[in-house]
Amino acid sequence: MFMQQSPSEEETSPYLKIYYTYAEEEEKPPAPPLGGIPRQKVPGWVRWPIRAFYLPFVCIDTLMQKAAKIVIQPPYKQIGACKKRGNCCYYILLPKKKGWMNRFQIFWNTEILGFFLRDKTPCLSEGSEVYVMGCRYLNKDGSCRHYRFRPNVCRKWPLIEYFGYPRALKGCGFEAMRRDE
Repeated sequence: MFMQQSPSEEETSPYLKIYYTYAEEEEKPPAPPLGGIPRQKVPGWVRWPIRAFYLPFVCIDTLMQKAAKIVIQPPYKQIGACKKRGNCCYYILLPKKKGWMNRFQIFWNTEILGFFLRDKTPCLSEGSEVYVMGCRYLNKDGSCRHYRFRPNVCRKWPLIEYFGYPRALKGCGFEAMRRDE
């Protein structure tokens, strides 16, 4: 079985150290960012129609990926179940893009999808720069307030890819096992 491994000490930022240690603990969620969760600048009457328009495309993409996994099976299979701790929602790692795509990606994820930046500077994780984000729609019991409208990153977690290793947080309840075992 595979679980996500913690990176080496020199490439870990303070936020990612919290990310990797929190995943193993079960007591309490991490503290909100200093100053609280920032307010979204785009009003809800603009955000929600955009998300509603975008939702069928997300569902079609998810459905097609599930169909592809039936036809061409990845080398790992998902076992276990979600423990509804919400730790996959507290620390979402978003790869940094270049140029205007990076600004658009941050805008889209923070203003439209409902994530918030835990730190404005990217961190190093597994050799690439990532932004650490959190979700503002997480309830205290670990469930999602907007489950039906959740973004693609939430629908695909835990990530089991065709190439490379699966990604799952320690303690979340999901694990990946090789199909040939």
